[in-house]
Amino acid sequence: MRKAIIVIGIVVGLMLIPAAAAFADPGSHGSTPSSCVGIESAGVSPKGSSDEFPGGHPQLNAFLRETFPGTPLGAIISEFAKVHAGSHEGCDATG
Repeated sequence: MRKAIIVIGIVVGLMLIPAAAAFADPGSHGSTPSSCVGIESAGVSPKGSSDEFPGGHPQLNAFLRETFPGTPLGAIISEFAKVHAGSHEGCDATG
């Protein structure tokens, strides 16, 4: 019985590790291998979590369409995905 409780505790503990990683902000820990698309996407999700784009992705997409008129949104995102500036601030500086 004691071994079963220990095994259950270990399994539950291991199950919580990925959940904690899912809530990490990829742009807040100095240098990160994430692309700027990943960093910026994490920064505006969910809606209301960003002062910069409180409307979340829809507001960010509208901003990109206004800033780069006539350019397909996919082309903008593709180019920005190739940039690995290491932080939210670094990504803003390259934009």
